[in-house]
Formats: sequence, C-alpha cells, structure tokens
Amino acid sequence: MPSLPIYGAEMHYDLTGRGPHITFLHAGIADGRMWSPQIHAFAKSHTVLTLDFRGFGRTAMPAGVYALHRDLEVLLHKLGISRTVLVGASMAGAVAIDFTLIHPETVAAMVIVGSALSGRECTDPQVIAVWEATDELVRRGRLEEAVAMEIKLWVAGPNRDLDEVEPAIRRLVREMILPTYSIPPDIATAEPLEPPAIGRLGEIAVPTLVIVGEHDAQYIRDTADILAAGIRGARKTVMAGTAHLPSLERPEEFNRHVRAFLSQAGLA
Repeated sequence: MPSLPIYGAEMHYDLTGRGPHITFLHAGIADGRMWSPQIHAFAKSHTVLTLDFRGFGRTAMPAGVYALHRDLEVLLHKLGISRTVLVGASMAGAVAIDFTLIHPETVAAMVIVGSALSGRECTDPQVIAVWEATDELVRRGRLEEAVAMEIKLWVAGPNRDLDEVEPAIRRLVREMILPTYSIPPDIATAEPLEPPAIGRLGEIAVPTLVIVGEHDAQYIRDTADILAAGIRGARKTVMAGTAHLPSLERPEEFNRHVRAFLSQAGLA
C-alpha cells in the first residue's frame, strides 16, 4: 500500500481501476479494508481510491492539530484527482460533507452512509452509554471488552443480536478497531469545521444519496433524515437487515444502489 506525507502523517492509500474517479472513505470503526467488496466491483468501471485516515489502519496518528477534510484535499491534489465521487461512511460521511462545502468543484456526487454530521451533538442514550463504557474499558486496558461493545452497538445495531451478523464481518471489524485503542487520546486534536455543516446543508448542490441501515442507532437514522431533508435533491435509501455497515453486510445490494444513483446522475 503506497503512502504520501500529509501534514505530518504518512497517509496510506490504494488506487486501482480505470475510468471516472470514485473515492471511498472509511468509518471510524474501520479502515480502508471495509471497502474491499466495493473495490473489486467498482474498479471494473472506475478509478477507485481508498485510504486509511490518520490513526487508522496503516496510517499513524502524529501529534498536533488536524482536520480530515484537509488531509483528503492534499491527498487528492497529490494524486492529481481534480474531480471525484465521494462515498463516506459514518465519521467519513461528515468528512465528505465538510469537504464538499469547501471544495464543491471537486465533488461530482456524494454518497453518505450511516453518516455523522459536523455540529450535530449526539443525545442518543444508547450510544452515549456505550461511548462512556468503552472509554472506561480502554482506560483500564480491557481492550477486547471495549471492542465487543463497539461491535454490538455498530455492527449488529443496538436492537439486534450479534449472531445475525456474519462472523467474518465481526472478525474484520475487530481487526480494524483494536489498533485504534492503543493511540493516546490526547496525542492530537481534531479541528472542527467553522461554521459546522449542520447549518449549511442548503449550500450543497452536488447529487447526493443518503444510505442508512434499518437497524442502525436511532441517532444515525435521525441524522439521515436531517441530511435527506437539508441537502437539495438528496435521496434517502434505507437498507433492510443491516446496521451501521451496510456495505459489508449486503455488498451486492449496496453496490446496486450506488450504481443506480451514479447512472441517474450521469456518472456511471
């Protein structure tokens, strides 16, 4: 996996395929490997970029202040990508939205999956309880227990049994999450977008598809509604039988939704 220096981080990425560019941005419980089913499918028709954000996968977290949308800007510039479709999951959905607000000319279209939204505070008691519990478990060095709680909340969903998710998916997410817990929590500071995206959704004019899993946390499902209502012309798709990572749970269905959206936007 090649890498490029970006604001003190050695950012690892993968670029494959031929055709129009599509960039897949991973969730905060994952790294670039979460998009393996999409890489194989879309590289037949697109140039596919995946990456590990700082602090995830093979990209270390250096000390200092950072913004993931700035990292993305520099990576695209260094790779000579002037226009791309952005597909962002969870944390990276917010990154895609922030990036689009700053660089709309670079974004051909946007697919946001189980997305966060800068400026929107989580008030979901189920999510807050898990965050507090996992923080305490990590502080005490009980990392496997913390991972198990994250997987139950996000991979299965708060109201679904773990055994409803394929073991291979659970194992992959464990592999992706576990190394992030070894990063000291105070080593770096994320710089928020000002003003945040929550009050600026009406500025977004690129074609947008909002995807959310039927069994995702209520906070995420409510955020999907806010995004679909706030972004002009946005479409929302609920993927039945999935939670926070529908692209892994039902990759073929997910890919069909994305392809149909790109085709309607004239970007297939």
